[in-house]
Amino acid sequence: MLISIHNFKYHNDTRHSMLFDEAGADALPMRFVAAAVLMGIIVALSATALADLTRDAQVKCFYGDLSVLDARASAIYQQGGARDVSDIWDNTGTKEIVTFNVPDGVECVVFGAMMPQGGGLPIRISPHESNLIHYTTYQGVTQTLPSKARYAALPGLDEPIVLMPGSYELTLELVTDRSSTYITLY
Repeated sequence: MLISIHNFKYHNDTRHSMLFDEAGADALPMRFVAAAVLMGIIVALSATALADLTRDAQVKCFYGDLSVLDARASAIYQQGGARDVSDIWDNTGTKEIVTFNVPDGVECVVFGAMMPQGGGLPIRISPHESNLIHYTTYQGVTQTLPSKARYAALPGLDEPIVLMPGSYELTLELVTDRSSTYITLY
């Protein structure tokens, strides 16, 4: 009689019933699929958030690099010693070679012109806008950085300098066309 009471008590034990009860065994594959789908969604959202966080970090680092480049260009601009682009024999002038990286989180960087209202890239510079630097992020946000230097592209000094994502070895050069002085990057 003692044995039957012991077995009765053992079968009502919760641990035992969870281990040996097969009443819900047919729902286990469905539970596994639901858990796998939820885990997949969580991993996908985490990867997307990590990619956005990486791009945001790239944009923040880029802003620091752009500020350093502008500070260097402003120092060259204020020092003077420009090369006259109208005199082909003039090879004097202030030059400096720098390495500059535009990350994938930045769509474009424009030195020396405002971005057009409808989008796209500027074609001509304006004397009142040649000291502005603009960049557009992957989110479509345009940031403006004022500069002490004026920027223009060679050969005619009438176009802005546009950089797309990538790594560049740029030559900063101070040039003049007898009417204005500009920093050019090539």
